[in-house]
Amino acid sequence: MKNWTVIYTTLTLLLAVMVTVITQLTPAQSVTEVQSNPPPNKTLNVVRQAGNCPKNVGLWIISFGYRDEAAMSEQIVIADTLAIAGRAKLTTSRFRFVEYQAPLQEAYASCVGQASSPTEPNSLDARYKFRFQNRNVYFSIDLTNTPEGFGAGIIEHKIIGLRPYALWQFID
Repeated sequence: MKNWTVIYTTLTLLLAVMVTVITQLTPAQSVTEVQSNPPPNKTLNVVRQAGNCPKNVGLWIISFGYRDEAAMSEQIVIADTLAIAGRAKLTTSRFRFVEYQAPLQEAYASCVGQASSPTEPNSLDARYKFRFQNRNVYFSIDLTNTPEGFGAGIIEHKIIGLRPYALWQFID
């Protein structure tokens, strides 16, 4: 258990430092010039309904499969909202649902649309969703459809490097 805790803490700290340093290294650049390095490891296509929208949005997802003797899995998620919007803030927080909001860059302020991860019935995956409206992007993580018998919840949420961050887990 201690080894996983050390690995988990180290990876979380490393990711947080990377995102923060990258953000801090470009203070003279405008938000429209921010580029994520390394790039997100998951990309969702934006379905545009109106206005000028980005083609896609990115997420950094780090999974920690089953650990020790407990049937527990955890996942860290950071939404790359800074590539298309300003500083994110937490708007809603419950045990199985969290939502953040960020003001869209002027180029995308007219965007109305959404991007979401595919979900399957009885899946243990979280649903990630970006919603574009009212000059803002809303990013949410939804675990409310987790099947019966599985304990799933968001155990940590905050802003890291001006971006939404959450850690969620499930136990079967």
